[in-house]
Amino acid sequence: MQRRHRLTTSKQFSQIHREGLSIANRFLVVRVLSNGLDYSRFGFLVSKRIGNAVVRNRVKRRLREVVRLTPVKPGWDAVFIARRDINRADFQELKQAAENLLRRTHLVADKELAVSAAPATESTG
Repeated sequence: MQRRHRLTTSKQFSQIHREGLSIANRFLVVRVLSNGLDYSRFGFLVSKRIGNAVVRNRVKRRLREVVRLTPVKPGWDAVFIARRDINRADFQELKQAAENLLRRTHLVADKELAVSAAPATESTG
């Protein structure tokens, strides 16, 4: 995930926490807030209650991959907050949970927009 697509500062996280819309399911809570930019940014919070550093980093890697694979509308900040059961979820369950939350917040981009926004792959050979 590119640096400009990440939420990095405490100020950004606290603003989303204060002003953002919150929606939850069994594995995740997502808080979203419009950012007025032409791209969306994401942050991931995984508490020490979830597990040790290895487990927390695995959860964050999986969440970043789900966001990378999901076409998202530009102009939003989203913070994914992991719940305790997340360390028992496999990738498919995590992907379904995150996509469900993104759909419920209306952040999933239309299929036509997703195809045109997808990066072109170049084959070498």
